[in-house]
Amino acid sequence: MQRGAQPVASLGRKNKERDSLMTESARLILGQKAAPRVEPLSVLIADPQPDSRALLKGAVRSLPYVRSVMETGNLANVMEIIKETPVQIVLVDHSQGETDVFQAVRTIKSHPSGTKLNFVLVSNKLDVEARRQGMEVGIYGYLPKPFDLKTLETSLRDARGRFSTNHKDTLNKVRRIGFFADFADAELVRLLKICHTRKYSAGETVFHEGDMGDRLYVLIAGEVDILKHSEAGSKLLMRQTAGDVFGEMAIVDASPRSADARVSKDAMLIELNAEVINDINDILALKLFRKIAILVTKKLRDYTRQNLESQKNQLN
Repeated sequence: MQRGAQPVASLGRKNKERDSLMTESARLILGQKAAPRVEPLSVLIADPQPDSRALLKGAVRSLPYVRSVMETGNLANVMEIIKETPVQIVLVDHSQGETDVFQAVRTIKSHPSGTKLNFVLVSNKLDVEARRQGMEVGIYGYLPKPFDLKTLETSLRDARGRFSTNHKDTLNKVRRIGFFADFADAELVRLLKICHTRKYSAGETVFHEGDMGDRLYVLIAGEVDILKHSEAGSKLLMRQTAGDVFGEMAIVDASPRSADARVSKDAMLIELNAEVINDINDILALKLFRKIAILVTKKLRDYTRQNLESQKNQLN
């Protein structure tokens, strides 16, 4: 259980302050207003263990935006229940005896009554493989055991992956930045929750040559100059503009910065910390590292091409 989180044992006091979908700093960047009120949810719990089912049911019922909670000890009953009663989210326990939970979810979601159903996988073994299989069948919420109210709410929110028009507009703005273009809505929300954002004034230094690198930067607005110093003075290597990404080698090898990054025009940056990225152990991390690999490869090709052109001009 996370330190400072509300234990399930203290469910008598309802949690009235809900986590927002995005950090306040991310809202500031994107002009996002406060998150809208969560619409009432109808939840179904599918868990063969009565004690575990009762504990989870009590936790879910304590959430102020949950309208109703149903339960079943047999995953095979889910289809019959959702035909009779509207359900938005199913919390399904990973341990279902001889039933393959992932195949069962795939079957349910392939039925007309289950296409819009959202799932949370509840498990005491939420490893990378479980998350990978879950993502493949459309499970986007994950609840580790033991759990607390904070992780429960996070899993319910992630499971839905559907946002209001205001949130959708905000996510579309983020997606216009090339680095974030290929991420799904739920993945973008997760990224915005773990990112830090900062405003810099012209003349401020983002990092110095020789500093230990521990994060990459996505430039939202403004300009940042990448400068190399020598006895002859400072040389401008590159000018970063809105949408550019820099400092990515810190994620790859944590090497010292090879140049200065100085703001030349008031800037706003999203910072992705290497330690945070390394702690992500699901498909989101794979997408991030793929993006970084593509970015590094592109910059290397551009540098090689420019170097060859420079040598060719010198020969001429």
